[in-house]
Amino acid sequence: MTAALGPLPPVGIPDLLEQLGMSSSSWQYTTSEALAARWFPHTDAAIPLVIDGVRPDQWQPVVAALARAYPVGHGVWTMSHDASGNACQPARYSLEEVGETMCVGGPHTLLVPPLAEECSLTQLPNILARLRAPDGCPWDREQTLESLRFQVVSEVHEVIEAIDLQDDENLAEELGDLLLDTFFLINIGYEEDRFHMADVLAEISRKMIRRHPHVFGDSQAEDSDSVLKEWDQIKQAEYRAKGKERGPLDGIAKGLPALEGARLMQSRSRPCLQRQRKRRCGSRTGTGPPALAPGGRRHGRRDQSGGCPAPVQLTVPAVRTRFQTDRRVPYRRSTKARAQGSVMPQRLPEALLQSR
Repeated sequence: MTAALGPLPPVGIPDLLEQLGMSSSSWQYTTSEALAARWFPHTDAAIPLVIDGVRPDQWQPVVAALARAYPVGHGVWTMSHDASGNACQPARYSLEEVGETMCVGGPHTLLVPPLAEECSLTQLPNILARLRAPDGCPWDREQTLESLRFQVVSEVHEVIEAIDLQDDENLAEELGDLLLDTFFLINIGYEEDRFHMADVLAEISRKMIRRHPHVFGDSQAEDSDSVLKEWDQIKQAEYRAKGKERGPLDGIAKGLPALEGARLMQSRSRPCLQRQRKRRCGSRTGTGPPALAPGGRRHGRRDQSGGCPAPVQLTVPAVRTRFQTDRRVPYRRSTKARAQGSVMPQRLPEALLQSR
């Protein structure tokens, strides 16, 4: 922490950035009002940022927004003004400390040094565009939307595994790989003139705002059940606007693992099944369990695949849904522990080495 050193003579922002060891060839400017109104900065963390006019009552939302884009230990410069309105020499604090200095006095100016270029949200798309250039990487240039399908699936499962194993370091790496695949697909879509990054970002931003009227609008939602009910109503309206009718099982991806697909199918169809059960109970004249077939078995169709009756097969995902459990998690953890204590093969089969 550095103390302020007295009045600062009038100087332009480029000269001030140079004085503080930052490049003046490219820099960003925003006001405290604009930043305080956001939850995430609308700026590039790899370019110097100047935030003007931070009042004592604004520092908390300003620092909270910056903390989502910069580490809390990141050093920032603050510059206050004396009673005559003259700027004082900049003083440097960490992001978590700087709020204390802005609690008092007049408006402050914050000067935020840039992070390394690889921390910018724009750097990964830039790298991918370079890899896909005519003189880029042959393997990356050969990829298509279709060829990347299984790579996306693989990365999603690696993210899930890192979550289940509570491996934060690996999770950060796997999320980066998944982000890479997302930008890779967007880059190919742009090259083939199928869609643009602006289309992807605009669509998901509009969708999230549209489907959360209890946050971004005037609607009220008391609990998660109310949110899910309203979400489903909004999706129904979106389907009707496209001239379609949405069934309870629409939107369940066909490529999901069987158990997860069954769980989603049960979750979606439960309201319909409950209504049907009530109607059947109201019209039933007899009581007691279903009659037994010859041999002591109850009448019921067995699954065509030769396993248990279909209703029994759906019991496992129903129990998982009811108790919010996933029995695969302890298996993954015990498998990892066992693998760490055993000798693993040093060479994989050639067929497994073909994918990158």
